[in-house]
Amino acid sequence: MKMEIKSWLTGNALYSAEADIKELLTSAIKAGVNLSRADLHGANLRGADLRDTGLHGANLRGANLREADLHGANLHEANLRE
Repeated sequence: MKMEIKSWLTGNALYSAEADIKELLTSAIKAGVNLSRADLHGANLRGADLRDTGLHGANLRGANLREADLHGANLHEANLRE
């Protein structure tokens, strides 16, 4: 199934691929995609490797970040509610 990571600000696709959300995010990170302002609300990111990822202003509202590695991630102005 083709999935997209979109900007919550513009609605434009930041990255897309045939993958589940964790694989999509991992692939985007490896490709060096700028994920600032990414709309990841409600995403199941349990156990995801988000080390040193630029998630400035990202919408992570309701996302499952349990056991995710956020060491060094830029979460400035990110929405982490719920």
